[in-house]
Amino acid sequence: MTRWIFAALLAGLLGWASPGASADLAAANPPVTEADLARLSDAELRAIVAGKLATPDTVASHGFNPADLAYSLQSDFSRIRERLGDILGAYGGLPDAFRQAGDTLFGDREEGGMALFLVAFAAALLGGLGVESVVRRRVAATRVTAIPAGLTLWLKLRALGAVLLRDGLFILLFAVVAIVIFFIIETSGSVDRIAFAFYLSAIVILRLVASFSRSFLGIRLPAMRITSFADTEALAIHRGVLVSMALGAFGFFTCALFAVMGIHGDVHLLLLLMVGTVMMLGFSVVFVLGRGALQRDLSGPAASPGRRRFARLYPWLMAAGIPVLWGVLVGMATLGATPLFGAGLSTIAILSIWPMFDAAAQREAHSLIGSGDDVSPSVLRVLRIAVGVGSLFILLTGWRFDLLGRTDAVASAVARGMLEVGIVLLVSYSLWQMLNIWANRKIAEEDAALIDEGHDNAEMEIGGAGLSRMRTLLPLFRRAGQVTIAVIALMIVLSSMGVNIAPVLAGAGVVGLAIGFGSQTLVRDIVSGAFFLMDDAFRLGEYVDLGDVKGSVERIATRSLQLRHHRGALHTVPFGEITRLSNYSRDWAIMKLRFRVGFDTDLEQARKIIKKVGASLMEHPDVGEDFIQPFKSQGVVEVDDYGLIISTKFMCKPGKQFLIRRHAYAAVQKAFADNGIDFARPEVRVSVEKGADEKAAPGDGQLSDASAAAAATAVAKAARQKQTTGTSDG
Repeated sequence: MTRWIFAALLAGLLGWASPGASADLAAANPPVTEADLARLSDAELRAIVAGKLATPDTVASHGFNPADLAYSLQSDFSRIRERLGDILGAYGGLPDAFRQAGDTLFGDREEGGMALFLVAFAAALLGGLGVESVVRRRVAATRVTAIPAGLTLWLKLRALGAVLLRDGLFILLFAVVAIVIFFIIETSGSVDRIAFAFYLSAIVILRLVASFSRSFLGIRLPAMRITSFADTEALAIHRGVLVSMALGAFGFFTCALFAVMGIHGDVHLLLLLMVGTVMMLGFSVVFVLGRGALQRDLSGPAASPGRRRFARLYPWLMAAGIPVLWGVLVGMATLGATPLFGAGLSTIAILSIWPMFDAAAQREAHSLIGSGDDVSPSVLRVLRIAVGVGSLFILLTGWRFDLLGRTDAVASAVARGMLEVGIVLLVSYSLWQMLNIWANRKIAEEDAALIDEGHDNAEMEIGGAGLSRMRTLLPLFRRAGQVTIAVIALMIVLSSMGVNIAPVLAGAGVVGLAIGFGSQTLVRDIVSGAFFLMDDAFRLGEYVDLGDVKGSVERIATRSLQLRHHRGALHTVPFGEITRLSNYSRDWAIMKLRFRVGFDTDLEQARKIIKKVGASLMEHPDVGEDFIQPFKSQGVVEVDDYGLIISTKFMCKPGKQFLIRRHAYAAVQKAFADNGIDFARPEVRVSVEKGADEKAAPGDGQLSDASAAAAATAVAKAARQKQTTGTSDG
């Protein structure tokens, strides 16, 4: 941003120094009345008519020409060198100028007139200070005397504003009382009143600057300090600024008083040149001596490498730039233009305060990272841009750039473009941050509501409660909104810079069409994903089965879906390749459990036991609220070689069926054991017929002991596998 300001100043100087500027001003003020035309000669009338009849091509041909610009600059530098020689050569007239000023101020007075002026001046100052002191003591109860450490930047700024407002009112009271007292005592002449007004103005300006510097640097209240200076560093910079301002304020008002006394010409310009040079060199010395403090303040822990490089160069840039700025003002004065001393001083003030405030805001935003406050860092970032845009506006206005488009000067057009770009960046970044904060807060609210409802997704084998549709779509809405803001801001910035965006939009459409034809798969993925989201087919956290892969939805991108398998694998599937989607996390889930009991089991008793188990599970503190339909028996559904198979089922919230299944198995096992019901077990009966003293030989139609044992083991293993498959069949 600092580079932009220097570029604007340079463009303004070039535009002011352009050889066609005076011609444009003359052409803009032609004679408009008959009396004006009557005073013109025939040759002048013919010249005006010829100018009016000039073709647009002729006028347009008078545009920017580097050769003309170089010639103009060389001519202006020659004139400046000649005028400076004349001004510096007027040093011999300084004694006569001071003598003339003394005669005007002290001469032609009655006896004791000068003493009366000095007494009135001193009485006015002392009276104003006395009244101010009395009022300060009366309102001492509201005065800020101590500020706790660790204040935020916002509280520091509020305290700074309160102190400046209070000091400004006291200084205003001092000035009003001093003026009243002086005008009551001193009634002799207008020169005395003008001299008093000038020097009182210098005192008031110096006191206002001292109040701001003292508060901003925290001289009396270190906790209110905006910068990170040490106490000694802040005090040294404060004193240097006051000394330089005192020399400039009293020196310039003395030169103004000399002008009122009739001292004009090169001698007066020499006095202004001397005073301004001394003041500007004083400011440069302050930056050189305080370079260590400034470099540490601008390159804090949150500073980027580019900002650290800028921090190392900043004091030297200001120390060298202030004399250059003063040289520009002197050049304007020597060429006969109005020197904008106020714009120069405001430029120095803004370029001095703005980087320190920006560094403080950056440190504050960095300290808030991880604190859970997402608004304050964003507000600080927006505030930094707003302060930058406001500073740019003040600089351009102070240097009298045409920001309303009333002229077509190149420098004014550049200045308007810079300001428009700054405003667009401020508005777009503000909207970006507002959208980001809103989306993050809504996401946090949705996540908190999900946690409060008890959806922890701990069991993600098949199912699991997903997030809400709003929580699923919010990241996509945020991304789309940010892209929209960025594109619109880019188009407006290009338009502000003079770029015709119509061909850009047309070219973007053609390129987009070509890309669409060349990447049909990508377009298919994006369009398919949009329709999936419109149909609400899945949400973040839900468990889905796509045929080849399955898992919980972990991330939804523009063209693909990422699934986290319950064993940890992360699958990325383009939307265009999804042909079938099964969602296991919607509305409810049904779990069926099977139990094998013996043939002699009382089925009615088993049914009642299972019903009691279901009622007890409904009141269980861990799983009771997750039931939609209770755990109940469906009766015998199958008979096999080992017993009767009783089927049970329950309906619950998605993702809770596995936790409930564990409790159900444990509860049924305990209830059956308490009521004497045993689960059926696979059995193998082997009949062996043999005599007492003889052993059956193999191949006689009977099994040997080893064969019988092997057969029993195989049958038991098959029964266990069947039991496992039957109980988990859903």
